[in-house]
Amino acid sequence: MLNAKQEVIQEKLTDIYRVLKVEDIESITTQVTGKKVSRHSFLNNLVTYMIGNCYQLIERYQLTSSEMFNVSYVLESLAGEELDTIEDTEFLLEWAISKLAYAFGLDPNKLKEVK
Repeated sequence: MLNAKQEVIQEKLTDIYRVLKVEDIESITTQVTGKKVSRHSFLNNLVTYMIGNCYQLIERYQLTSSEMFNVSYVLESLAGEELDTIEDTEFLLEWAISKLAYAFGLDPNKLKEVK
């Protein structure tokens, strides 16, 4: 059984993973914003969102020392990487989702079952 913190984190990570796996993001962003955004640019924005999400976890929840270490590690990795390719960005995001899931006692494979 998940506690309230785990449920919120699981929902956010599932949503991020779902967005990460959308293949035709260019047409969706055009429909929503009226501007065409490349997949790479969109994924870079998703990395920025994940950085903000890490800061929110630190600010909103009383994290254990292990959770704090892992969130800080993910935050540092997201902020410090130079991502030249779409594949690099996708890998980093998937890694961050898995690392955060493990940090909060969630099953990353269950998060990734979402279609």
